[in-house]
Order: sequence, then C-alpha cells, then structure tokens
Amino acid sequence: MKRSLSIALALSFSTLAWSQSTSAPQGASSEQLKVRGPEATAEQEPNKVVATIAGQPITAREAAAMLKDVSAEQRRTAPSLASLVQQVYMVHKFADKATEMHLDQKQPWKEELDATRANILGNAYLNYLSSTSSTPAETPQQYYDSHSGEFEQIKLSGIFVAFAAPGATAPAGITRTEDQARTKAADIQKKLKGGASFASLASSESDNKPSAAKGGEIGTVNLAETNLPANIKTVISNLQPGQSSDPVQVTNGFYIFKVDSKSKLSFDQSKAAIAQKIQTDRNQAVLKQQFANYKIEVSDPDFFSNGSAAPKIPSLMRPPTPGTPRSPAH
Repeated sequence: MKRSLSIALALSFSTLAWSQSTSAPQGASSEQLKVRGPEATAEQEPNKVVATIAGQPITAREAAAMLKDVSAEQRRTAPSLASLVQQVYMVHKFADKATEMHLDQKQPWKEELDATRANILGNAYLNYLSSTSSTPAETPQQYYDSHSGEFEQIKLSGIFVAFAAPGATAPAGITRTEDQARTKAADIQKKLKGGASFASLASSESDNKPSAAKGGEIGTVNLAETNLPANIKTVISNLQPGQSSDPVQVTNGFYIFKVDSKSKLSFDQSKAAIAQKIQTDRNQAVLKQQFANYKIEVSDPDFFSNGSAAPKIPSLMRPPTPGTPRSPAH
C-alpha cells in the first residue's frame, strides 16, 4: 500500500524551479533510450547514479525505494519525481538527526511514536487474523461480476437553483425563498421538456457559477466512491444518457441533473481497489468478532463521563414560597 509522507516540510513545490535535462547523452544506444522511469531503470541498472543530494550520490535502486513511500496522488501533483525523491531523502535525514539527538525518547514525540507503533502492529495483527480466517474470501473477479453497478462512471451536468435557507450559507446574492426556488426549478424543467438546450439553460440560470460557465458540466462521478447523498445517487443511476431529472432538493437549493454519458471501469482498472475493499471488509468482520472478546464492563460511569452534561451540584436555593422569588440560602 502506498503511504503518504507524514511530515510537512517548509517547502513550496509551486515555487521551486527544477532544471532537469531530458536529452540523452551523446553516443547512447537505442536500447539505452528505452529505459524510462524509476521502476524500469532500477530493475535494469540498479547501481546507476541518477541524482546527487548534498554531495551524496543516489542510485536508481535507492531512488525507486524512496518513491515507494509516495502515494499516487503525490506523484500526480508534484512538479517532478526528483522533487519527491529530495523530500523523502530529507525526511529520512531529519529522522536520523532526531534519533542522534535522542528526540525519540523525549515527550511528546516518544508518546506519539509509541502510539504509532501500537497502531501499526495492531493493524498487522488484524491483517493476520483476517488472512487466517476460515471464512472463504470473495475474489476480486467475483466481486466485480456481482457488483457491476459500482463500477459505472457517469459524466454529469447540472442546473442548480439556490435559495436562502435558514442556518445555511447561500451563494452570494441569493435572496429567493425555498418556494421561489422550487417554482423556478419547475419552470426550468418545463423548458427542458419542451426541447430547450440544457447547456444554454445551465449557462444562464444555474447558481453554480463554475459549472454554469461550462454549460452545467459537473464532471465524472463513480457511484461506488462518491459521497453523493443516497437520493441523488438513485436519481442519476436511473437516468439514461441524454435524460434530465426532476428537481432534486438539497440543503439550500434544487438540482436538475443530466446524464451526458455512462461508461464502466474495466476489471483491470478496478482490481486493486476491489482487493483493498475486500481486505477492509474482512478486517471489519474480524474486528467485530474481536470486540466480543474484549467486551468492556464499566464499573464507574462517572469516570467515563465526557463532561458535557451539567454537573449535579446540590442546590443552595430555598424552596420558594408561592408568589415569592427564589433567594439563595444564607
């Protein structure tokens, strides 16, 4: 599993300029030119020096090992793989210096390290229990075949009609009431059924300005992964490409959705995520069983009070005489 770097360095990748030559050295053979990327280079030429940091040569094997600690998202957003190797190198050097100074034995870092170690080993034991469970595990292919709807991707557009809901933040300049928004959404839906262009109406009528500027285009959503509310998922999953929905109420407005297209992720594209989900589900099942083995019986409820309830302090007030105000006891 890819891990994200857990240290925040005082570096701004957006302001760093990297000048890396991509031209091949003179005299390089066509076979050498085919070697590209950290994994391929590390496999074919593991001892090749690919960079130098603070005078220290970094081999392809070392650089590739550093990049194993980097998530796919970090690779995608970083200005270069070289910047990521530099950051991982610095993290490890900082850790070495902290160890030399015995900072790992001082608070609060010792406590945090102990907690992290316990979490890692606890998860390792949970994975062990899961892997040795007698319950047969569903294979990724079986899951893919039996949950085909989860791998459908929907390219979605929308028209948003906002209203100023009490306690909710309305888009700037929106003062219409919920009833006024409902009426406007119904009018837009009527125009759509009459053949009006969804993109044109989105551009002129939608209160979601970023998507309105793109003709209502919201983007592509995966119903298995998105955090869309259940009612919205149901609506858009039942739409066919080219169809638009009735107005759907959300916290501070109404949405009219249009499905532009539907596609399905292949098994190869989904395999890694499915395997992770199956492992997570098995871990959760094992964890549920383990909770029964470690059932807690509370003998002092006051100890576990979170302090949110008002303390029960004996009253210093005399019972009032009818028709007279309360007064503190003397």
